[in-house]
Amino acid sequence: MRNLRTSGSAAIIAALLAVGCNNNNDSSVSPPAIAKAGTNNGDSQNGPASQALPTPLKVEVTRDGTPAESVMVSWATTGGGTLSPTTQATDADGVSSSIWTLGEVNGAQLATASISTTGANATVTFTATATSGSSSSTIEVLSANAQETNRFSPSALVVPVGTTVTWEWVDPNIGHNVVPDDGSTPAPSGSLVSGPHTYRYTFNTPGTFRYHCQAHGSPNGVGMSGTVTVVPAGT
Repeated sequence: MRNLRTSGSAAIIAALLAVGCNNNNDSSVSPPAIAKAGTNNGDSQNGPASQALPTPLKVEVTRDGTPAESVMVSWATTGGGTLSPTTQATDADGVSSSIWTLGEVNGAQLATASISTTGANATVTFTATATSGSSSSTIEVLSANAQETNRFSPSALVVPVGTTVTWEWVDPNIGHNVVPDDGSTPAPSGSLVSGPHTYRYTFNTPGTFRYHCQAHGSPNGVGMSGTVTVVPAGT
């Protein structure tokens, strides 16, 4: 009887140990996968050297095709630039993001987003091109009053390729917008809106681009209108 009891106890202990081991090493959980976010992920931007790019970098982490929350993503870059933050856990949608400030040397630069967990070590790479443009150039959107007429100031701006131009609405009462003469560049700002308001557009192609306010101007320099001339970097 004593041997039977001993054998039975040993079997129970072995079974409990086996269950414990299985719980600590659950092979049914798939490792996560990382990829660039599907849209507006910040890849292939142009921007001034030593300045932050306008669009944050974004990745999506999934597990079996489902967004994976709380997976730590490490962000890094080469070429002397920085990423902020350098680590960030994914949110409920499986997304992690970071703002890329380019290095001081013009040309192509790289940034990476990586995950390192049990069963998964993966990295995706982003590219950007640093230019010698200024960080941004501001155009004031002014409304008619005792001192002003409806106008953009300055009405003619010259910037290096890769510059982000900011239109800044000053008046809170009169609606304005930015409409490209050619229908595409700069991209339309939308419907008429009063200040305070800002609109930004990054010019990545050399050329002279005309625009106007839908309510107070017309194409070819009539009324409230302006031009942005984009020159090659370094000129």
